[in-house]
Amino acid sequence: MHKIVVLCGGKGKRLGQLTEEIPKPLVPLAGKPIIHHIVDNYSKKGISEFIFCIGYKGGMIKDYFSGFEEISFVDSGEEASMLKRIYDVKDLIDDYAVITYGDTITDLDFEDLLKQHKESGALVTMVTATHQSPFGLIKREGNLALTYEEKPTFNYYIGTLVLSKGAFGYIPEELLKIPDAGGIIGFFNVMIGLKKTSTYHYDGHQLTFNTHSEKKTAEETITYYTVGENKNGK
Repeated sequence: MHKIVVLCGGKGKRLGQLTEEIPKPLVPLAGKPIIHHIVDNYSKKGISEFIFCIGYKGGMIKDYFSGFEEISFVDSGEEASMLKRIYDVKDLIDDYAVITYGDTITDLDFEDLLKQHKESGALVTMVTATHQSPFGLIKREGNLALTYEEKPTFNYYIGTLVLSKGAFGYIPEELLKIPDAGGIIGFFNVMIGLKKTSTYHYDGHQLTFNTHSEKKTAEETITYYTVGENKNGK
């Protein structure tokens, strides 16, 4: 039985008028808010408690989930950075917590993720996936080409991590004041520099959206999580 922290306080500006009326986590997919799909899907995977880090139009999210006993709320305000929202849950977690976005669903095997995190001895485990660039990439200095690499493969962070309680001691106050995602980027780099960060490779299905065109694609793929066709990926 595990606890998950869901970041759902942002403004979702790229969705335009849609998120002027409701917070992004309440944007419906297949007739139900994306964050409700997250709760349903992750509950089936052993998540027993959800902490929602709310901000922008957070009252609407609280009202929607008013009857859900397994959900609690932490409101850091509309202008709080992502790192500040995470920091404000430090007294609500025990040894560790999974932290994820309120607009992203994956088919992660949480038991395996947490097992690897504990065995690694790291304070932070970032879930990563791979992406192959469709282009040949050139590094240059002025007009001088320095290197060329044909369609390289990158590892990227998918927006889910495991954070041990001890990691909060490495978050200085100045990072909390950096707006938006700047603070958490700084925190990741601090923890990587201290060699306290591990990665967990995930090659399974994931759903997220930031624009209207991506939302349309998400509408078409949400059934993956609602018809019992899940396939775990490590």
